[in-house]
Amino acid sequence: MGSINRFAAFSSRVFIAGLGLVIAWLAAGCGSGAPYVASVLVSPSQKSLAVGQTAQFTVLASWSNGEHQIITNSAAWNSSDSSVATVSSAGVVTSVAVGNVTISAVVSGVKGTASLAVSKAVLTAISMTAPTSPVPLGSSSQLHATGTYSDKSVADVTDQVSWSVAQPGVVTVSTAGLAVATALGTTQVTATLNDLNASAQINVSGAALASIAVRSKSASIPLGDSEQFSAMGAYTDGSTIDLTGTVAWSSSAPGTVSISSAGLAAAKAVGATAISATLRGVTGTGTLTVSSAALVSIAVNAASASLPLGSSEQLTATGTYSDGTTKDLTSSASWTSSSPSIVSVSGPGLVAGVSVGPATISASSETIVGTEVFTVAAAALSSLRIAPVAPVVPLGSTVQLAVIGTLSDGSTQDVTQQVTWNVDTPSIAGISVNGVASGQQIGSTAIEASLNSLQVSDTLTVQPLLAVSWFDTRSSLDSTVRIGNPGLTGQDLCAMIYVFDQDQQMSECCGCLISPDGMITLSLGDNLLSNPLTGTPSTSGTVMLVSANQAASGGCSASSITPAGTIVAWSTHLAQPQSGQVSSAEVPFSASPLSPSLSSSLQAQCGFVQQLGSGQGICGCGGAQY
Repeated sequence: MGSINRFAAFSSRVFIAGLGLVIAWLAAGCGSGAPYVASVLVSPSQKSLAVGQTAQFTVLASWSNGEHQIITNSAAWNSSDSSVATVSSAGVVTSVAVGNVTISAVVSGVKGTASLAVSKAVLTAISMTAPTSPVPLGSSSQLHATGTYSDKSVADVTDQVSWSVAQPGVVTVSTAGLAVATALGTTQVTATLNDLNASAQINVSGAALASIAVRSKSASIPLGDSEQFSAMGAYTDGSTIDLTGTVAWSSSAPGTVSISSAGLAAAKAVGATAISATLRGVTGTGTLTVSSAALVSIAVNAASASLPLGSSEQLTATGTYSDGTTKDLTSSASWTSSSPSIVSVSGPGLVAGVSVGPATISASSETIVGTEVFTVAAAALSSLRIAPVAPVVPLGSTVQLAVIGTLSDGSTQDVTQQVTWNVDTPSIAGISVNGVASGQQIGSTAIEASLNSLQVSDTLTVQPLLAVSWFDTRSSLDSTVRIGNPGLTGQDLCAMIYVFDQDQQMSECCGCLISPDGMITLSLGDNLLSNPLTGTPSTSGTVMLVSANQAASGGCSASSITPAGTIVAWSTHLAQPQSGQVSSAEVPFSASPLSPSLSSSLQAQCGFVQQLGSGQGICGCGGAQY
């Protein structure tokens, strides 16, 4: 380039001097013998240019008088192929396309030429593109190098340049121009090609969040259940941080799955949704599908966890589902016992105590199991009964009642001394702590016996008393009958008397009024056997007495009685029916219950005697009452 410049300066000086000669020659009129242009020399005679480059060509004219003069601007310039190179009027040649061309200059009709070879465009400058903002530690950034060519064209020369870094510990650059930030700091990166270079400064900052991974243990949960999501942030330096509590959580379908700020997703409806976590413009996404509600637990319910030996109990199984609903699974669950020899299971949830000890009862459905531990204890009292059934107590008499307890294993036990008794109507009957029932008044009352939580009841009936005595008249001694009203009711009573002969036919009947605390004395022969229905006195038989309510018995009519109250009777000199012996001592009449059928029979037979006897068959009530 220095020689070209020196040549150009020399040519200029020659050109100025030559131009003065030409002007002088022309002024002289170019007379005969005047010098003329003998030859034209185009310089350089051979030239090579790359496309887009320019070169200054000059013309040296040689005169006939031996003088030389540069007259570049006076020449007429021409290019043999303007598509390869063009030339200006000042001799400046510009290459256009690859090829060969002849550049010519004509001065005063004299022509000079030069050869020009045009090659492809050459690189003239390099520019570099690098990140202007700080590069996060551990991240990479693609650098680019752009070449500008002699024909003004540009091209990416990233993979052609040589990359160099001023501080290699801060940034490394691959041959392909990929810069990786390896340490905090600032460094200069240079791209070099064909002695041309370009530089840029790169600043490395702290690591930046590159991506977020959204995770959950399960991709599908049942309705009503919840699932914890996590967000793991991956940074440019390769580190990871749990960002679960930092990111902003969102659900694409909140009506299907809602999610809290802590990443806890709650299933609200069947379906699928996308769960997203966002932080500093970086978003990660996961999916969650909600299926139908699932069984989560089974509760085995029992009235008691203690089961007496031999007893049974119905258990229930209640299933709780993930959406909070419950369902009775008793019939559909599978029931098992850990020790069938202790607690057996028959049917859906029906357990029975087989032997003393503990056992676990399980109810399972699908893969869920519910359990309950049962302890079989000794047999327990399961029920009570009163014996005899529907007890009857003669008025003024007593009856021993018993309470029989049935145990859970089927055995029985007398618990009379352990129960507590209760009588609904104590005026009719009373019961002692030992279960002795006493008839107080004719009628019926409910009685109850209770022990622990068990209770049994029955109806106790107080029947009227039938006082009976046997007689035999074959002895010459008359017998005396005394009948008294002890005044227990405080009312007048009727002593209904029925006399039966040796054939058990009613021979006489009558009713005798006895006031409270009163007594009547009757002669067997004079009052009870003196007016037989048949007219023939009885030689043996029985005397029956019934106590009756005077006001309700038709004025002591033995054919219409309402048994009530208590009377007592004694007899003397009555022969014993089996031994025939006669006792002079007073002997009480024997007492027995008056059944409704016997009472009806006595009244009917007496009514028959009264209607058909025409006065016969009516006994007498004696005289004095005291």
